[in-house]
Amino acid sequence: MKTSSLLFTLIACIVLRSVAAAAAPGDAAETFSVPCRYPAGLAWHGAQLYVLDWREAKIHAVSTEDGAIQQSFDAPTLRPHGITCSNDGRLYVSDDHSGWVFRFNPQTGVVENSFEAPGPNPAGLAWAGKTLYLLEQKSDRIYELIPEDGTILKIFAAPTKSCSTLAWDGTYLWAADRISDEFYVIDPQQGQVVTILPAPGPYPAGIAFRNGDLWNVDFQERELYRLPLQGEQAFCLSETRRARVEYLWGLYNYGPGAVRSLTVNLALPQNLPQQVLLSEPQFSMRPTRLETDRWGQRCAVFEFDGVPAGRRQMIGYHVEARVSAIRYVIFPDRCGTLADIPAEIREKYTADGSRYRLDSAFIRDTVQAVVGEESNPYWIARKIFNHIIGKLEYEMVGGWDVPEVVLKRGTGSCSEYTFTFIALCRAAGLPARYQGGVVVRGDDASIDEAHHRWAEVYLPNYGWIPIDANAGDKDLPAEQARAFGGLPNRFLITTQSGGDSAHLAWGYNAHHTYQATGFCKIEQESFGFWEPLGDEENGPKEPSASQPADARTGVTQ
Repeated sequence: MKTSSLLFTLIACIVLRSVAAAAAPGDAAETFSVPCRYPAGLAWHGAQLYVLDWREAKIHAVSTEDGAIQQSFDAPTLRPHGITCSNDGRLYVSDDHSGWVFRFNPQTGVVENSFEAPGPNPAGLAWAGKTLYLLEQKSDRIYELIPEDGTILKIFAAPTKSCSTLAWDGTYLWAADRISDEFYVIDPQQGQVVTILPAPGPYPAGIAFRNGDLWNVDFQERELYRLPLQGEQAFCLSETRRARVEYLWGLYNYGPGAVRSLTVNLALPQNLPQQVLLSEPQFSMRPTRLETDRWGQRCAVFEFDGVPAGRRQMIGYHVEARVSAIRYVIFPDRCGTLADIPAEIREKYTADGSRYRLDSAFIRDTVQAVVGEESNPYWIARKIFNHIIGKLEYEMVGGWDVPEVVLKRGTGSCSEYTFTFIALCRAAGLPARYQGGVVVRGDDASIDEAHHRWAEVYLPNYGWIPIDANAGDKDLPAEQARAFGGLPNRFLITTQSGGDSAHLAWGYNAHHTYQATGFCKIEQESFGFWEPLGDEENGPKEPSASQPADARTGVTQ
């Protein structure tokens, strides 16, 4: 036992260090102090970086060697907010007080044109080659405009109600939120948020692109950051918590008959990019055996001779873990095609299952209507995601009905959202599976009685990506995108499966079977108990030696 504990600790240390050391997209490569007190918008033209000073109504040309001001001139308006630069070096500046946008020549100091914005509070601006994007804060809308006179070409919702700045990277539109401290990547054709990155500072006020790097100026810290978007890993980790999590499963036999045999399978958590186990699972009693199903899910199997009337059977385990929020930074144009997915994964995770019913004419017709001729794996998944959150409303009424019934009914539990999403993805040829686990419910020390399940899809160049259609069933674009490619730090993931498991069937966390004689009133329940472990330590501590009881003596009064 001591040798295995030491080996487990060593492996956990390696996982911790490798995750911590890898560079994530958006990690700051350089940081400069900005020599003005109220930095707002940011713009590049060639090698020239412009920083807008909101309070002083100044535009500063800033050195990226040391952040020093090389040149300053008056802004073309008294309340400047957003700034961007056209191909010919003209600066467009918005005034969120007067509601106007000005085209300004920094070489001559002359205002060459102006037009009234489509709303009273124009903020962020982004030049997109031939057109101009404008973020209007009162309506929380983004407009694509003809830059000569402000004629509207397109309108879509801003990611959140507190976005204040825009940028264009040549393919995608970017917005920054000063409250959530996040960057949102927006597909300009769909108007949808496709991915989210954390901002490096507490008040991202201006963003701009140069040579594939995102530049950000922070209003509160008065810092300028250069953020490369190509990291060593495809995801960002944040909000790490250390917790002791106990999972407890129980069966109550109220009688009058007797349960003659009982088999319980507990799904065991494993190390994942966002989840590092700091201890081995410590069982309340010794399992009969450990087994692994066809999906690679490890289970502890408990077998009992019976549970007499008026008794209960309780089993469980506890584990210490380091759990983080995870966010995959996905760019749809880098997702390849379905043909780029390894054949083994494609074959295994597009197969039918008893709860998917892929041969249903309704499922086939739905996929054809929703996906059509789309070939990009990201957009296949996103169109299905959008369809589900548009069709379903959350309702936990018990039972896990098949996707056709769920879609026709229009309501579903988290599991039904998940099965429906997976079925449509598989029918479209996109590999999909599910994860599940126990959940932090509000307080750091909490009890979870409901648990949660969500889906994963396989995207070329990214791997398995979490997608939670139930959690994404929200109104704001950013809240929808938050559930596509990310998970909060509220889950200890116990289960990863494709369904029809020999040990878990279609369940997660646990599955049981029993035989009884006579009438038995049987009730089953399970709990997840979370306890915070406090401050981060130097790596995982060595697990304590377990002292399991005999598997046949777990019956209690």
